[in-house]
Amino acid sequence: MDRPTPHYWTLDEYDAAVEAGVFGDRRVELLHGEIVDVPPMSDPHIGAVRYLASAFYTQLGWERASSQTPIILPTDGQPEPDVAVFEPGAPPKPRVEQVQLVIEVSQSSRQRDLGTKLADYLRDGLRELWIIDLVEQCALMYRGGQLIARHARGSRARLTAELVPEVTIDLDAVFDAARLDCV
Repeated sequence: MDRPTPHYWTLDEYDAAVEAGVFGDRRVELLHGEIVDVPPMSDPHIGAVRYLASAFYTQLGWERASSQTPIILPTDGQPEPDVAVFEPGAPPKPRVEQVQLVIEVSQSSRQRDLGTKLADYLRDGLRELWIIDLVEQCALMYRGGQLIARHARGSRARLTAELVPEVTIDLDAVFDAARLDCV
């Protein structure tokens, strides 16, 4: 018996479906041609994202920094990273080559963030990616497709993106904002 094959979504099909309201209030992302549900954010996730977004907005403004907005990957992907920093003058939905940094805060989405989503970002040429892992309480820094550093909570690490040197993040402050000890 033949198994049905899932429909592979192109960027154009996905954009048309979003515009038509097909997904309603559901939070979804397009990753390598598949529509995936985005799990709800926990309080620690929200705290970490707020801290990070505030740091980048304060230094760069809303024209260069965003939170939970799509970027375009060439392999039919339109993820909505927790925080993203764009080149000056980038359009509202920038292509991956216009993105200088993506930050994913990982907790309930950890398996995907460290699996297929990470693979998509690296394969499609994202220049720099930070994964703030709330489960392992560490930061993974990828640059040029390679893991360049892993910093644990309590290490007093200060993170600076190569293409965004004007912003430095105190990693311990991110975990403090997540209030993991209060959960």
